[in-house]
Amino acid sequence: MKRKILSILTICLLLGLININATVLLKTPDASKSGDVISDGSYVGIGSSHYVAGDNTANMGIRCFLTFDLSGLPAGANITSAYLNLTSSTVYSDPFGDLGNMYLEQVRYGTLLTAGDYNTPVVKFICGYAGKPTTAKNVTTAVKDEFSLGYTRFQVRLRFTSKTDNHGDFDRIVFSGPTLTINYTTGVTSATLQTNKSTYSLGETVYFTLKNTGTADITSNDINPWVIQKYITGVWQNCYVPAAAIIPWTIHPGQSKTWSWGQNSNAMIPIDDANYRVRVTIGSNTWTDNFKIESGPPLSITATASQSQYTVGDTVKIYVKANKNCSVEFYLQRPVGGELHLSTTLSSLTANVTYTISVPSSYASSDTGTYRFRAVATAGSETDEDETLYDVVAAETPVPTTTPAPTTTPPPTTTPPPTTTPVPTTPSPTTTPPATGMLSLSKPQYKQGEAVEMYLESTGATPIQLPNTAPWAVYKIEGGLFEIYTPTSAEVITEVTGHMNWIWDQKNNLGERVSEGSYKIVLHTLNAGEYSASFTITEETAAPTTQPPSTQPPTTQPTTTESPLSSLLENPIVLIGGALVLLLLVLIIVIAVKK
Repeated sequence: MKRKILSILTICLLLGLININATVLLKTPDASKSGDVISDGSYVGIGSSHYVAGDNTANMGIRCFLTFDLSGLPAGANITSAYLNLTSSTVYSDPFGDLGNMYLEQVRYGTLLTAGDYNTPVVKFICGYAGKPTTAKNVTTAVKDEFSLGYTRFQVRLRFTSKTDNHGDFDRIVFSGPTLTINYTTGVTSATLQTNKSTYSLGETVYFTLKNTGTADITSNDINPWVIQKYITGVWQNCYVPAAAIIPWTIHPGQSKTWSWGQNSNAMIPIDDANYRVRVTIGSNTWTDNFKIESGPPLSITATASQSQYTVGDTVKIYVKANKNCSVEFYLQRPVGGELHLSTTLSSLTANVTYTISVPSSYASSDTGTYRFRAVATAGSETDEDETLYDVVAAETPVPTTTPAPTTTPPPTTTPPPTTTPVPTTPSPTTTPPATGMLSLSKPQYKQGEAVEMYLESTGATPIQLPNTAPWAVYKIEGGLFEIYTPTSAEVITEVTGHMNWIWDQKNNLGERVSEGSYKIVLHTLNAGEYSASFTITEETAAPTTQPPSTQPPTTQPTTTESPLSSLLENPIVLIGGALVLLLLVLIIVIAVKK
């Protein structure tokens, strides 16, 4: 019996520990901001004796307003439930019969109740009553929304369908003890939101990271639960809201998730020199971080051809460079056929980095003449363009050689047989083969802390061009792809003719060790598309190795399968043991038969 009681007490204690952060907040109306208002504005009642809805003997409507203070909720509180109790009330005359249903509406009328609040706009319709309330109403969603938006009060209004029945009597309901009960937890969800810089140039990409610093998972069904806001005349206004996508994801304790904003606006608000903030909202939790955008020199782009003249069939190379991060579109004005919009558009050109754009010979065809290559750059509201000219000429035809006439030797008397002249052949223009390659890893599975080595191999005749010295990123696969690490690199165009390798030390952008799970490495090139390779990381800590990682691509050693029979024949002890066992079995059978 004592053991059973002890077990029950242990379970109760454990349950208590699990819910140690659960808190209940019981609120009554703030009397200084609650009361009733008459429809003609002749009276505004404030205080606990003025919680009235209905009409009066002068056939004027009366509406009840209640304010509940939310400032007692700690920052980051997770509201699990909220109930508004209106059951403690008294009905006089017949308001529900004469005035219709009573409606409970969420409103926002500020810190002072005035006559003009009689018709204040409705924020959210909560419910309707056909009679006196008999149960508490669940208002969890409405309270969580107000708290997540940063409001320190929850305000509601009670009104009837009809303002009055014109009977000259006092139809009303009087609320004597409204209460708002809020259940919430603290210390469970905690995170920090931080941009990678405090000040950005106009057009520069803004990166921001949400890190889980609490003890519980942060989970959302929206892949983009954030907005960008601009500070305009004392108010934060949304200037960019990303497209919503229902993709569940989770940030485990100690992990983080990074998003980016390219300084574009979808709310008709210009992006210029101003104060901004990023705002992430997940459930009842909201995090913000402020930053500035300052304009520097105007956007400028240059385009230069590698040479002034090319031969038909050549691949033209154009060098493009801008002083800001921008997107660039390319156009080619040909001698015949007008201007052509090229498909080699750069959606992201990094500031002060020279890119090489190859114009395929197919765009030039066999037309000779002057070509005009035009680059149009866009960064936010800024645009700039530059052009370069080059000539395309036909291949030179060698001058035919003439045979000198004979001197003193007379011509032969016999006519030689006619000779046939070979038909001249025109060499076909050569085209540059496409760049091809393959991205591979040293193995498909790694232990925690073990170096991940990747290899890019060029498998074609044309070298692979990379935008920088390390154009790859690591993503975690968990209901989607979450970027966790981007290496620092020199912004120099790099060509790969054989193979090139990199090593990742299993640390994220914050310098922290990553957890176990599935990951993917994605590598971008300028002329060979995108490559990726997936792998997994297990929990077991890798044993330290003394040999440095190899710089050569992994090779697969051939393996041979040994025949079990050959192994037995090569082991005489096994053969003798097997013979003895067989002999013993025969003796047992003989004895059994004799009996």
